[in-house]
Amino acid sequence: MCIDGVEAIVMKNYVGGLWGFVGIGLLTIPVVVAAGASDKPVTGDTVIRESQEVVTATKDYTSQQKDAFQRKVQTELDEMQVRNTQLRGQVNHASAEARAEIQKAIRELEKKKDLANKKVDAIHSATASSWERVNSKTAAAMDDLRDSLTQALSHLPSR
Repeated sequence: MCIDGVEAIVMKNYVGGLWGFVGIGLLTIPVVVAAGASDKPVTGDTVIRESQEVVTATKDYTSQQKDAFQRKVQTELDEMQVRNTQLRGQVNHASAEARAEIQKAIRELEKKKDLANKKVDAIHSATASSWERVNSKTAAAMDDLRDSLTQALSHLPSR
C-alpha cells in the first residue's frame, strides 16, 4: 500500500493529534489522583486560592531572605567603616611612602564601600524575580570590598 504526499500529511496530523491527547491525559493523571486523595472536590476556586497562597508564601519567604541578607551586609559594612576609621588613624604612623599607598588604598576602599552601599539599597527594590541577581551582585561587591580592606591593611607597618 503506497501513501501519497497528502495522505502522509493527514496521517501525520492524525498521529500527532493522538499523541496530544495522550500527553494531556498523562498530565491530568496527577490532578485526578490528587483530587481522589481528598474527600473534597477540586474546583477552580480551590486551585486559584491554593495558587494565591503559594505566591504569597513565596513572596514572604523572599522578603525574609532579603531582610536577613540586608541586615547581615549592613552589619558588615558598619564593621568595615569602623576598620576604615582605624586605618585612617594609623596613616600617621606610617612612613611617607607607605602613607601614600595607604591613602590610595583608603580612597579605593571608599569607592568600593559606596558601590556596596548602592547594592544594599538595591535590595530594598528587588522583586522576587530579580532577587537572585541582586543577591549575587551585592555579594560580589562585598567580596571586592573585603579584598580592598585586606589590601589596605597590608600597607600598614607591622607592630
